[in-house]
Amino acid sequence: MDDLLRRQWQDLRTWLEEVDALGRADVPTGLGDWTVGDLVAHLGLGLRLVTGIAPASEGTVPITLREYVAAYPPAAAAIAGQTQDLQAELGDDVLAGLDRIAAEAFEHLAGVETPVVLARRGPITRDDYVLTRLLELVVHGDDLARALDASRHPGDREAVTTVANALAVGYGEVTGGPPAAAPTLAWVRLAAGREPSEDPHLPLF
Repeated sequence: MDDLLRRQWQDLRTWLEEVDALGRADVPTGLGDWTVGDLVAHLGLGLRLVTGIAPASEGTVPITLREYVAAYPPAAAAIAGQTQDLQAELGDDVLAGLDRIAAEAFEHLAGVETPVVLARRGPITRDDYVLTRLLELVVHGDDLARALDASRHPGDREAVTTVANALAVGYGEVTGGPPAAAPTLAWVRLAAGREPSEDPHLPLF
């Protein structure tokens, strides 16, 4: 899972330069008042949070991935504030700052080997925590691609499939059955609330 996260980040990082995302930082994303520049900085916040995880003691009961991401909406204001703080910290050299944050995140992750970790939203299995980071990169990479009308999607195919399947499992946790939509990028958009749905159980976060 760590390798998949790294691949997704590397693909997204390369893509940011390919499309000159920061040259179009003021373009709206359709996510409230967030711009492309805001969302690029937010990628760094998602990776920086990795350095805050710690090993959980034996016997710690983890929450599920769905329970973990369900805590995002109530924290939206705090997340926006943290993103603004990070933007100020990064200054004009955003990509170099993201490179530094990513390197620190992967170094820290390699040193945490317990099956359950303590993370910001609660205890969660290590693999599921890495999945939350992968989910962020896949969803926000797609947000950026759509905002910039990019011809190439910044998503490792295996990463997208892994996230889609994980969200399908989360849907089943709520409903007791699989989603009607196939677990593809289109399903990820529905689960993340990027596309409207009449399903009362969506979005998942």
